[in-house]
Amino acid sequence: MKFKVRSGREFSLKSGYYIYVGSAFGSGGLRKRISRHLKKEKKKHWHLDFISTDSSFKAFEVWVIEDKKVECFLANSISKTEKTITGFGSTDCKCPSHLFRVSEIENLRKRILEEFNVKIFKI
Repeated sequence: MKFKVRSGREFSLKSGYYIYVGSAFGSGGLRKRISRHLKKEKKKHWHLDFISTDSSFKAFEVWVIEDKKVECFLANSISKTEKTITGFGSTDCKCPSHLFRVSEIENLRKRILEEFNVKIFKI
C-alpha cells in the first residue's frame, strides 16, 4: 500500500502486521480516539487516518495502557525488535517512528505485556 500524508510525505507499506503507538489525552479521551481510528469514513488528520481508511486495513487488536504517558517509551521499546517505518506518527516528538512492521506478533505481545501494564482488546 502506498499513500501520502497531509505533509506530502509518501509511505509504502508491505502487507503484514503493523503496530501503531499513539496517545489520547485530549477531548473525549481514549475511547473516542480509538473509535475514531477504527472508522473507515473520516477526515484524514493523523498519519494513521491515511492507513485506517484504506480498504486493505483491518484492525484486530487494540493494546491499551491507561492514564500513563508512555507513548514514546513504548515506541522506543518496540523499535528494539521491530522494523521502524521512519517518520510515521512521530512529528510531535523525537522518536524515529510510531509505526512498526511486526515480525512475530506473539513474541512482541508477550514482551510488551511483561514490560507495560497493557490491556488487549480483540476487534
